[in-house]
This record gives sequence, structure tokens and C-alpha cells, in this order.
Amino acid sequence: MIDKLKKWFESTRPAEPIELSQEVAVAALLTEVMLADGSDSAAEQLRMEQLLARLFGQTQGEVHDWLEQGRVQQQESASLYEFTSRLKTLPAGQRENILHALWLIAFTDGVLDPLEEAVIRQIADLLYIPHSRFIQLKHRAERQCL
Repeated sequence: MIDKLKKWFESTRPAEPIELSQEVAVAALLTEVMLADGSDSAAEQLRMEQLLARLFGQTQGEVHDWLEQGRVQQQESASLYEFTSRLKTLPAGQRENILHALWLIAFTDGVLDPLEEAVIRQIADLLYIPHSRFIQLKHRAERQCL
């Protein structure tokens, strides 16, 4: 009986955590911003593909796996920290490019929802991006989208 219990406990152990890549972490953050207003659109999906391709120098076709993994990670996540912790050691310019991409997603539908802005503000804080750069990147994205 003890052997059966041991086998049962061993079979119910959670799988080892998957190493979260930077690409998937960014995809999860983009998804978080996209869904913050309660909706997603084909335009936002396309924009996410374009942004990931540009940020990581890949073709749009190659980013589909990252987006799928990012969505799964985003749905299972309890906080933004697990994603930003993978990115906060990047050089400031790369972190700012990611934040700019988040702003572009938020402005894609033509309306900046307060919840989208709140999520981006949280991410900026977790990525150690100063508030002045947060605002500058917001205005730059707004000019590009509107």
C-alpha cells in the first residue's frame, strides 16, 4: 500500500517549470495589455505579430509559437513579475523598445483604456523605466497610432 501511495504522489507532482524565454515573456506582456480592456481584435493580433517580429528580428510567421506560448503563460500567471523578471536585466534601450511596443498595442484600437495604461505603468515600474521615459514613449506611440 505504501508503494502505491508513493507512486501516486510521484505521478501527481507538478511538471518542472518551463524556462520562460524573453520572447515568450514579451508576448505574454503584449497579450496582457491587449486583453486589459476586455477585448481583442484582429488588428491587435496582427500588430502583436509585427511588433514581436521587429523586436526580435524574426519573420511574422516565426512569432506564432511565441504568441501562443505567451497567451498560455499570461492566462496561467498570477502576476506580471514572472515576465518582467526575465526582461529587467536587458539594456535600457531594449526595455524601452518593449514598453513602446506595449503602448502601440494599447493605441491600436484607437482608444487608450485606463486599464491598459495601468498595466503598462506597472510593467514600466517593474522594468525600472523612469516615469519621464514612460510618458515620452506613450506620446511617441500615440503620435504613431492616432
